Amino acid sequence: MQFKTKNASRQSKALVNNILNKMQGLNKSRKLFFSSCLVLFLSLRGRYNFLGMARYGTYSEKTYRLHFEKDFDFLQFNILFAQTELSENLILGFDPSYLSKSGKHTPHKGKFWSGCAGKSIEGIEIGCIGVIDLDNNTAFNLESIQTPNTSELEKEGQTLIDYYAKILVARANVLAKISTYLAIDGYFYKKKFVDAIREKTSLQLICKLRKDANLQYLYQGPKRAGRGRPKKYDGKVDIKNIDQNKFKKVVQTEAVMIFEAIVWSVSLKRKIKVSYVEYLKKGKPTKRYSLFFSTDLNIDAQTIYQYYKARFQIEFLFRDAKQFTGLSHCQARSEDKIYFHTNLSLTAIGVAKVAHYYHKKSDKYTYSISDVKTVYFNELMLNLFFSNFQISDELQKNNEVIRKVMCFGKIAA
Repeated sequence: MQFKTKNASRQSKALVNNILNKMQGLNKSRKLFFSSCLVLFLSLRGRYNFLGMARYGTYSEKTYRLHFEKDFDFLQFNILFAQTELSENLILGFDPSYLSKSGKHTPHKGKFWSGCAGKSIEGIEIGCIGVIDLDNNTAFNLESIQTPNTSELEKEGQTLIDYYAKILVARANVLAKISTYLAIDGYFYKKKFVDAIREKTSLQLICKLRKDANLQYLYQGPKRAGRGRPKKYDGKVDIKNIDQNKFKKVVQTEAVMIFEAIVWSVSLKRKIKVSYVEYLKKGKPTKRYSLFFSTDLNIDAQTIYQYYKARFQIEFLFRDAKQFTGLSHCQARSEDKIYFHTNLSLTAIGVAKVAHYYHKKSDKYTYSISDVKTVYFNELMLNLFFSNFQISDELQKNNEVIRKVMCFGKIAA
């Protein structure tokens, strides 16, 4: 991966400033702060708290605290970013993520499910609404919203499912500018959630079915004579042994066989389009299978499978943000500051991807967020040396030395 060694962060700054200039209601100082802070998140070493930012950044600790408390429309910023920089082949995704957090005064702190621990543990949770670029097979943050704890939801007479549906419904009109398909994991296979999305939005869901899902074949035969309600169902779907006269095979490769059918979901009380995927090994059956579905009855089964697989890219977005941009480091006790921190952390990963990967297809397999951070940190240190020792970075004899220092510590050559 190649960097402009005299100013490695130039591309990221240009991308961010281009989007900020399209947004309304931001003054010059706010734009400058956001741009510098995003680059700082890709440069900083150690803990991502206000003291750490003051050590490496250009603002005081108090200034960072005050700016993190102010409103910033991350959804608008990231929608504009997606429309400007990403391909046209996009879908939406939604996934909650647990973040470790202590402190008696942390807002919305409670017990949330942690996939790594395999149980509910103390901390906070964010629900990430993301966009997935199918052409480049990677995910980006649109907006992440902190989840209230169980006791707070109970006081309002809500469940977690109610809350997740509520935040998606509230943003549905804006999200529809990106895509009408929303990919979610099997946890959301619940009537209350599906009904809320389908009845109050134009979004179509892509989701995974449980392997014990109660499905019925739809009766397609002739109408019987006489009185009584017409026959609607034609028997229960045996998921382990589907009726291939009713499931149509649409794709077969060395890795998978994909079947499709429109069936009745007993738990959802609606028709759904099912993609039945049987996994193969070198073209031979393995007895492994998965079921996916969409509320859109016209979508084909291969697309359902493709969209659901792409949904997992959100997990990699969480991983990179936790490892490299301090997603779980925020020590603030303000909901607004936590909101700004988590969204900035996730957004910084997306900006780095576009700046140092999207427009460099020949370097596709050498992309590394670790290398991006290494070069950005080296640039930060070089600028410190230049300003304090009054060394000119424009002298031709310094070019080779600057290049070596900027690339010091990179993993990929």
